[in-house]
Amino acid sequence: MNGSVLIIDDDAAFRFAMAKALRRSGYSVSEASSGEQAVGVLSDGSAPDVALLDLKMKGIDGLEVLRRCGTIPTSVIVLTGHGTVKAAVEAMRLGAFSFLEKPVDADVLKPLLRQALVERGRTTPGERVQATPLIGVSSMMEEVRDFVRTVAPTDETVLVFGETGTGKEVVARQIHAQSPRHDRPFVAMNAACVPRELFESELFGHKRGAFTGAQHDRLGLFREADGGTLFIDELAELPLESQAKLLRAIETKSIRPVGESGEVDVDVRIVAATNRDLREETQAGRFREDLYFRLQVFPVLLRPLRERPEDIEPLTAHLLARLGKTDLELPAEALAALREYDWPGNVRELLNVLRRSSLFAISETIDADLIRRMIAASVFGNARESTPPPPPVDGTRASLAEVEREHIERVLQDMEGNITRAAAALGIDRRTLQRKLRSYDLD
Repeated sequence: MNGSVLIIDDDAAFRFAMAKALRRSGYSVSEASSGEQAVGVLSDGSAPDVALLDLKMKGIDGLEVLRRCGTIPTSVIVLTGHGTVKAAVEAMRLGAFSFLEKPVDADVLKPLLRQALVERGRTTPGERVQATPLIGVSSMMEEVRDFVRTVAPTDETVLVFGETGTGKEVVARQIHAQSPRHDRPFVAMNAACVPRELFESELFGHKRGAFTGAQHDRLGLFREADGGTLFIDELAELPLESQAKLLRAIETKSIRPVGESGEVDVDVRIVAATNRDLREETQAGRFREDLYFRLQVFPVLLRPLRERPEDIEPLTAHLLARLGKTDLELPAEALAALREYDWPGNVRELLNVLRRSSLFAISETIDADLIRRMIAASVFGNARESTPPPPPVDGTRASLAEVEREHIERVLQDMEGNITRAAAALGIDRRTLQRKLRSYDLD
């Protein structure tokens, strides 16, 4: 049995059709024809693994069900045929796992159910990946979801382009979770974090004694991912000689561990990612042209957050839920402040700003002023409306120390002289800040 699903909808025809389809897929299915009945079922101590919850119902609607049953350990996927994006966002703020529009596409629902079961802890034996949903209501994100649904069932290589923090690994995990390999390993490697001399050992493994320091046999990431998916992030960081061997491994489906005389067959799907323009890297001789074209079978570009501001609201709801801060509210002015910023660090920066904002929030509200202060303190840069300090009259550039001193002063002012809060906003500990204050004669 795949898990238990409760269908909450006042449309009997929809419940019948959905229950039939889910039972055919191996799920245990129960039904609730109203919000009132759903509250009773969810509160009786035998909560299902997943609930499909219609937002628009007579009597108690879907949002009210979420409010009353927010502590129930059930992953909730909300369904809306007439609702707005705002309602779906509110549902996620109240703890919903994800949302779908009616009519429900079974090809979209099934992988989403698997992901919800992962969150609930009801995974099949050997399942190792936890896939974060692709959050967003923009046409650009819908294109990405369509891309994932198209390529996931195949075994083809995928190349994900996008700026730092746009969610390239999220896409890779989604491809894996929606693929026939979903119950096999998902193994991730960041090529930027591996010393050049250890690339081959990291990818292909090595035999004990193959080189100085090789005291034990090592499988390597290809064999760890056998039967599953290998995600290689920061692909452009691979040295040319390793690129050649990666290409051969993809084409022959075999590897040769360092120090071994024979080859080992592997069944691995490759998903790679980069924030660089590989065409430029190829022209500059830093990336192999043959590998570039081999990986270009299914390319996808993740647009930066500044190009899809309509995604900020649902992302904010999702990230606050991820932080366990669903009780915090953001008024319209705070959401506007989030939309006004360029987000050079993309979703990762948004998460950091929300994490700091939730830490300093007074009562249960994150107001616009707090958002702007946390953005100003972001390690990625300043808000759009912020202006850089004017250049010196003599035309010389300020030193790094001068820039740092001015930034510390501004953050201290924002935090009303509170050193503990200023240190947290700057991303350093209190002792380090105190040392810098002494060195700049600011104490």
